[in-house]
Amino acid sequence: MKNNPYIGIFFSLLVIISVFMPWVYVASAGGMLTAMDTGTSNLGKPGILFLFFALWIIINMVINRLWSKRVNLVLGALLIAWMVRNYILFTHCEDGICPDKRWGLYLNIVACIGCFLSILFPPEDSHVARGH
Repeated sequence: MKNNPYIGIFFSLLVIISVFMPWVYVASAGGMLTAMDTGTSNLGKPGILFLFFALWIIINMVINRLWSKRVNLVLGALLIAWMVRNYILFTHCEDGICPDKRWGLYLNIVACIGCFLSILFPPEDSHVARGH
């Protein structure tokens, strides 16, 4: 599993790309919603936190130290929690209006899960395992 940092960086970049892709379509809220542009809805900009988590995960994967792997576990868990929260908020029906899910939302789910799995199973480096 020596390619795990590259796989993790790839999935983190997919998370960054997915926040700019269309997530849902809601005609009453201004049409197509993304994580960075939620139209007239009151969802805010959840993509900013996705960008923060993904960039810090990439930086920690490049550092490749024991403490950075531990920090990545926390960041990965927060990334998954943030993904679940946003999936629930973006896809729930309100006042009889149900949004149409778009492919950017599914890309975000796959990218977050892939990023977390690459963090969960790090490469086996002997110098990192000893903490040096």
